Amino acid sequence: MKKILTSYFLIFITAFVCFQTVVHAEEKGKDTPQKQTRPENASPSQAGSTVVEMSESETPADLNRLVQEALEHNPEIIAAQKRVNAGKARISQAKSLDDPMIRAGSYDMSNSPANINGQTEMLQQRYGVSQKIPFPGKLRLRGEVAAEETNMTEKEFQSKILEITALVKYAFYELYYVNSAIDITEENRELLRKFAKIAETKYSVGKATQRDALAAQVELSTLTNNVIVLNKERESIIAQLNILLDRPTQAVIGKPRRLEKRPFKYSLGELENLAVHNRPELKKYDHAVKRNEANLKLSKKEYYYADFEPMVEYMQEDKRSDTWASSISVNVPWLWPKNRAKVKESKEDLSAAKSDYRAAGNKALFEVKDYFVRIRSAESTINLYATGVIPQSEQSLKASQSGYESDRVDFLSLIDSQRILLNSKLLYCRALTDFEQMLAKLENAVGMPLAQ
Repeated sequence: MKKILTSYFLIFITAFVCFQTVVHAEEKGKDTPQKQTRPENASPSQAGSTVVEMSESETPADLNRLVQEALEHNPEIIAAQKRVNAGKARISQAKSLDDPMIRAGSYDMSNSPANINGQTEMLQQRYGVSQKIPFPGKLRLRGEVAAEETNMTEKEFQSKILEITALVKYAFYELYYVNSAIDITEENRELLRKFAKIAETKYSVGKATQRDALAAQVELSTLTNNVIVLNKERESIIAQLNILLDRPTQAVIGKPRRLEKRPFKYSLGELENLAVHNRPELKKYDHAVKRNEANLKLSKKEYYYADFEPMVEYMQEDKRSDTWASSISVNVPWLWPKNRAKVKESKEDLSAAKSDYRAAGNKALFEVKDYFVRIRSAESTINLYATGVIPQSEQSLKASQSGYESDRVDFLSLIDSQRILLNSKLLYCRALTDFEQMLAKLENAVGMPLAQ
């Protein structure tokens, strides 16, 4: 009978070890990285061949499509999502008991270091099982701490989505401005070429000085250099957008369509209310406060209440009856100062989290006010140039051109009128771009889209 019980116990231990080996192999298989759809060692042309082959003229840049691509492929967003998944897996770990302990050994009751005479009746085989059990309520609090940490990670994920979306929009609208500036500058170059021909014709018949022709060439050279600079800036913006979309930096992005000023009817009070209730960063710090509150309760339980570890032991001896033994171990948490220090640490962490929450709220309200003022300023500039400055500049240029052709206005006045019109159109595009960029930042600040 004793040998049968011994065999069963050994079979149980062997099965337990095999089970742990299988579980470990399965977990390792789950953690094995999957094959990437975009090879890590691929060249830029290979990694994004379908993107590079797009024709810019055939495929205009679409903001919604770019934002969606960023949400699907941006590495920072993917990493944040994985951290959320990892946090969810930690909740069940925090609420679980420690691993049970299985003991197997022998005890020589002959008090001899080496039993050379084969006195097996003096050997005792011992098999025991123990399990540490925390004081009631500790596992629940540990689960609450892990759950709130996961909620914080989830809010960081949502905040990262808003951040990347705002960055894509900001770069997209900057690309729109650079493309518009290139078009406006090219248009003015064509206009200057016409002025230069008029000046050369008048110079050839003695009605203008050589200075007029040279001034036109100098202005043309200046605009040519501006176009070169704008094209280099355009390459940098395209690279920035491609990085946000996890594309090769040289991948082609189409030309944005013409922008139209959108209505903006939110008041400052409405925006501040939206930020308080929707901004993920604020919710993250709210969960931090709740986590630290649960952690303070847990540290107090760790200090005041002991844990238990019951053990059952089976003892087997040849030529004697089998015996059983049981015991229980209790830790003494209040003996050393570490648990008292942990309570103090938890109190300080809770106070810090509350201060962080207030600081995040102040930051959010400032950003909302700042972007709101910038949007209103851009609106005023857009209306001023669209309804006043640009039409007046166009009329002034026409009058200067007619006056120069009839010898009533000098060439420098004509160039000044052309330069004023150029700057007016550029400033209008800059204001329109600033409006959209500040609106994108405002959406990030309040935590939700604001398009109307």
